[in-house]
Amino acid sequence: MRKSSFFPRLALVNLLRNGRYYGPYLLSCGGTAAMFYILRYLTGSDIVSSVRGAGYLQSLMSLGCVVVALFSGVILLYANSFVMKRRQRELGLYNILGLEKRHIALLCLWETAYCALCAIAGGILAGILFSKLMLLLLFKIARLPVAFGFELSINGIFSTVALFAVLFALTLVCNLFRLGRTRPAELLHSQSVGEREPRTKRLLVVLGILTLGGGYFLSWKVRQPTEALLLFFLAVVLVMIGTYCLFTAGSVAVLKALRANPGYYYKTRHFTAVAGLLYRMKQNAVGLANICILSTMVLVTVSTTVALYQSCEETLDEMYPYDVQVIQTLSGHGEDISLPTPEQTLAQVEETLSASGGAASYFGSFTQAESWFEYSGNTLQWEVPGIQGRLRLVTAEDYARCTGQSVDLAADQVLAYTQGMDLPDAFYIGSLPFRVAQRLKTSLPVNGSAIVSSENAAVTLVVADQAVLEEIMAQSPGDLFSEEFLIQMNLAGTEEEKLSFAERLLEKTGQGVAVNSRQENAADLYTMYGGFLFLGVFLGLLFLLATALIIYYKQVSEGFEDQRRYTIMRQVGMTDREIRASIHSQILLVFFLPLCTAGIHTAAAYPMVSKLLKLFQLTNAGRYALCTAGTLGVFCAVYILVYALTARSYRRIVS
Repeated sequence: MRKSSFFPRLALVNLLRNGRYYGPYLLSCGGTAAMFYILRYLTGSDIVSSVRGAGYLQSLMSLGCVVVALFSGVILLYANSFVMKRRQRELGLYNILGLEKRHIALLCLWETAYCALCAIAGGILAGILFSKLMLLLLFKIARLPVAFGFELSINGIFSTVALFAVLFALTLVCNLFRLGRTRPAELLHSQSVGEREPRTKRLLVVLGILTLGGGYFLSWKVRQPTEALLLFFLAVVLVMIGTYCLFTAGSVAVLKALRANPGYYYKTRHFTAVAGLLYRMKQNAVGLANICILSTMVLVTVSTTVALYQSCEETLDEMYPYDVQVIQTLSGHGEDISLPTPEQTLAQVEETLSASGGAASYFGSFTQAESWFEYSGNTLQWEVPGIQGRLRLVTAEDYARCTGQSVDLAADQVLAYTQGMDLPDAFYIGSLPFRVAQRLKTSLPVNGSAIVSSENAAVTLVVADQAVLEEIMAQSPGDLFSEEFLIQMNLAGTEEEKLSFAERLLEKTGQGVAVNSRQENAADLYTMYGGFLFLGVFLGLLFLLATALIIYYKQVSEGFEDQRRYTIMRQVGMTDREIRASIHSQILLVFFLPLCTAGIHTAAAYPMVSKLLKLFQLTNAGRYALCTAGTLGVFCAVYILVYALTARSYRRIVS
């Protein structure tokens, strides 16, 4: 055999012989490469760029590329670290048999090259095969027209090759660095070195409790969506630190507490499991914490995106209660700009509706004045710091025209609707006194008003007449009030006909007049939320892949660690039935603790995440709770399936 072909052949034989380790490793690498290619394909696809809302979709896919790239690095480095740890004895044997470190380094180079070629080529091929299917799925979710044709993303191929070539080169550098720092004897006997009993690090336990409690406290403390947005990442970091600390130190304390309980510890099925885990918890803790955090990421990511998508129709009903709304701004323009009067705008809308042959099931118009305010004591004002909110003023005449309900108000009486604050029966606006004659259960519905009212306090007042309205406006310093004339209607016909009418009306109206269409905004909303759902499920699969890989490697690692122990137990009289019971006890302790902790993390995150979802107009907390419960149920089923499949490898090794 020629010397030049010795190391390539030996590297190939090594990979085949260690297929138990390298198989999942290459499948994970190929899977993440396929995911990265698909997202790069969707980011630069001409088909995607030609549809409505392409900016939303391509921005989300670009974000997904960054997340997949980061997690690909984590998965490759973790899997490579595990594989090389299991092969330390083999590499040490090569050194004892006469191979120098430079020869072993050359062997590692060939093994890395084979792995990179297999994973990158397989991942790109799988990505190309599934890219069209993913595109059709994205368009289906976003309710976009199906586009025909097939594209091959050259940029996606080059980006995937470049990214994973760098990642595999990084794994090679790590392997060579580890090889250079160890001696042959250490490699040969690495698996025979026992673990000392870990000490209970009380300071680390206290730190874990404080940081985890701090993250939970922030989640329960927040009251406003903007506050939740500012504190979310801080809470995530605190929970991650607390999880690692408690799994590292807290798990040791729990195992020692179980050992101190004679009624639990001195049973055959528990004795070997607790004793074995206690001595290996130092190396198990980080893996269990990783499983817990990845599981939490799956639950939160998938449940939030599913809840957003399922609430699209409710969000549209809240944000856009009318098919078409015409808004004419009556103030804030320069005197040199000639604007149509409200009467002219109303006539133009009626003429366009008649010319289009359409019919309106509802048609109303009114004038409103809007301003921001600060509420302190019992006074709405503009200069004293207090609760901030939005004030809307409508005359009784316009309210009757809009709702069909006539009201008779004195000059100091109002009809009031409040949200996010309590307004007393007697209050002031500036220096003007007012009394609440009646409290309204709902505000005057206006397209887009929910965007503001979900975040701030809001007050809608129906005043006696135009004179009172102007007197209130005169109380504000400067030109803080804006006046608008609104025409809103619900139309008969199909969604396409309603959208066509809105587009025709926009062409007919003049300067200073805006046309707001529910159908047009619905298309944008479904595109954005559909993109969120697609990316959420996509990233959920990535996190699940990483979770399954860690679980598998932990099962294999535990199996090899316990193989010799259970052999000794058989020799001293432990039956196969008792060994199976002990194995079952150990697996339950190790692999279902992260799942339970992930469920607790998800429940603790519920208050903060539900506030964040209000920024996307999801105000139905019950829907998010149902989606979270459903996601948890599905994830538990998948987790148990992964556990059952990987536990077979553990039992096979131990037996």
